[in-house]
Amino acid sequence: IKENVDKINTLGAINMKALDEYEQQKVIYDDLKEKVDKLTDERNKVVEIIADVEGQRKEIFMKTFDGIRGQFKIVFNDLMKGEADLKLVGGLDSGLLIEASSRGKTMTNIDSMSGGEKTLSALAFLFAIQRFRPAPFYVLDEIDAALDKPNTKKVVELIKKYSPSSQFIVITHNE
Repeated sequence: IKENVDKINTLGAINMKALDEYEQQKVIYDDLKEKVDKLTDERNKVVEIIADVEGQRKEIFMKTFDGIRGQFKIVFNDLMKGEADLKLVGGLDSGLLIEASSRGKTMTNIDSMSGGEKTLSALAFLFAIQRFRPAPFYVLDEIDAALDKPNTKKVVELIKKYSPSSQFIVITHNE
C-alpha cells in the first residue's frame, strides 16, 4: 500500500477540472471528425463522378474518332485514289498521325509528303469530318493555294460531289 501511495504522490497535484475539459474537447473533436468524414464522403463522390465523366468522354471520343477515320479512308480514296489512315499517338490527349499513300506509293507520314499532298490530305480530313457530322454550309478560303491545276480539279469534283447535302462558299484565285 505504501508503495502505491508513494507512486500516487509522485504524480503530483490532480487537476479536478480535467474531466470537464476532456468533455469539452471531445465535443469539439467529434464535431470536427463528423465534418471531415462528410467532406471525405463528398470528395469520394466527386472523384467517382469525374471517373464516370472521363469514361464517357473517352467512349464518345473513340466512337467519333472511329467514325471520322472510316470517312477519311473513303474521302482520301475518292480524292487521291490511294489509302490513308488516322492513328492516335500517345493516347487521347497527345496527337493525331495521318498516314497516306497515293496511287500505289508506300504508306508515309504526312510530314514526308509534298505541299500538294499535304493539302489534299488535310482536305480529305476536313471532308471526312463533314461526312461524319454534316453542317448546312461551309466557307473554304483559298484551299487550293498550294495545288496545281489537276489537283484543284480533284477538289472541285469533291466539292461538287458533296454539295447536294451542304452548301459551299469557296474563295479562290483560280478560274
